[in-house]
Amino acid sequence: MERIIYLQRIGRLDQSLLINLKSHLERELNEFKVLVKINKDQITLTKSEYDKSKEQFNAFKLLKRIKREFLNEDFFRILGIIDKDIYAKKHNFVFGLSNMRSGVAIISITRLRGSFYKDTSILYKKHEIRKDVEYRILKEAIHELGHTFGLGHCSNLCVMHFSDSLLEIDKKVPEFCESCLNILKGILN
Repeated sequence: MERIIYLQRIGRLDQSLLINLKSHLERELNEFKVLVKINKDQITLTKSEYDKSKEQFNAFKLLKRIKREFLNEDFFRILGIIDKDIYAKKHNFVFGLSNMRSGVAIISITRLRGSFYKDTSILYKKHEIRKDVEYRILKEAIHELGHTFGLGHCSNLCVMHFSDSLLEIDKKVPEFCESCLNILKGILN
């Protein structure tokens, strides 16, 4: 089976972000001989996935929906990208969520923009350039894909380090540390 990671747009999303993510993922995951393709179809958000009281979308429901959409497809991994705020059961918000068994993951780019925090954080009131946001998107995409490959959170500041703030995302690199890379090589080679 050819190793293809599909990027799946969920709701409205800037196409150029997907194109840049595709290019960067192919470069970062090059040694594992994976192709990255952007799925032409867009998944439309539904009311059942939205929690009105939280004003967020349920990431777990979105993961299940992506899996249903690709049920009859032959795929290696799917990464859903959404520009809406998402949450998971025990968390007020998540940057992303993944399911190792299904090979499906999702990331939200909403909280990866410093402007999301403009009223609550002095740290991110600075002027932000698009490349900063794209770099965070890449890190979170690789992080969630890493979980689909069976990697857990890492204590090193590699891409698998757990992050619950922009500051923590900005500290880590988009690469796997030697320990995570060795595990990944054992799984993918």
